[in-house]
Amino acid sequence: MLTLEEVQALVLERCEPLGPVTVDITAAANHVLAEDALAREDVPPFANTAMDGYAVRARDTLGAPVSMRVVGVLPAGSAPPDADLGVGEALQIMTGAPMPPGADAVVVVERTEREESGSTIRVLAEVETGANIRSAGSDFAAGTVALRTGTEIGPAQIAVLSTIGKERVKVWRRPRVGVMSTGDELMGGSTPLLPGQIRESNRRTLCALVAFDGFEPVDLGVVRDSEAAVEKALRAALENCDAVLSTGGVSMGEFDYVKTELDRLARSQAGGEAFELAVAIRPAKPLALAWIPRPSRAGGPPTPGGAEDEEEAKGVDRSSRSDGSRVVFFGLPGNPVSAM
Repeated sequence: MLTLEEVQALVLERCEPLGPVTVDITAAANHVLAEDALAREDVPPFANTAMDGYAVRARDTLGAPVSMRVVGVLPAGSAPPDADLGVGEALQIMTGAPMPPGADAVVVVERTEREESGSTIRVLAEVETGANIRSAGSDFAAGTVALRTGTEIGPAQIAVLSTIGKERVKVWRRPRVGVMSTGDELMGGSTPLLPGQIRESNRRTLCALVAFDGFEPVDLGVVRDSEAAVEKALRAALENCDAVLSTGGVSMGEFDYVKTELDRLARSQAGGEAFELAVAIRPAKPLALAWIPRPSRAGGPPTPGGAEDEEEAKGVDRSSRSDGSRVVFFGLPGNPVSAM
């Protein structure tokens, strides 16, 4: 009997990293960066205002409230004026617009009042130099690391990668995880049940769990309780998956073929390993584990409609791809709660 932590350690020490692939930024979510992402330019590229308001010289606001003359309007996306802002002048400025020359602070619009003339404002509070200004490179200076290798990519990381101009990014390939259920009693869909049959639920449940954790689930179907059927299913999984979750066939029953077939496959090849374990958790005590060498794909064409075609559609560059040399199999109990 092993503790859960002992089983986890046994698995993790045998994990083999999959090779990096290059993907479009639109397909990068739920991946892990395989290289540092560098800022090629300052972000932001120029000093700009963080708020709607008026660009001013901070020293002109001393003794506020004070009146200042409005000399123009500068929206975001426009170039700043060539002339320096003069004494007592204010330039109306919108969030994200570049700071005009001569200005060193922004008074937020809520701290101002338009005077009757319309060409002047009343600044109600003093501001300090640098107030409400984002300086060039304040997020990332050119050449600095914006995201480090090993970073999990979520929505916020997509924003950062977009901000530094990354269109494609190198990530670790996500494992394709096969899911199969075993048992003659299992029926899917709404087909009327015959005596002794039950509804199959494990595959959809485990596929959902796999996807929820950021992996790519592969539905391998329901496998019947025979040595030939289980062996065929396991060999097919070796071709297209990096890891496989099966449910059923790992206990002490006469027709529990998963554990015996995993053991036979693993021990028939150099580098194979198999374990039949009892885990100190309830439910889910029985567990079969196996690491089986992946069949060589050298010289073989990609399978039409298979993983290669799916990746091509996502813009994946497989030139630097390296597959793990072994596929790991987890033989889980058939009870749905145990399997989860």
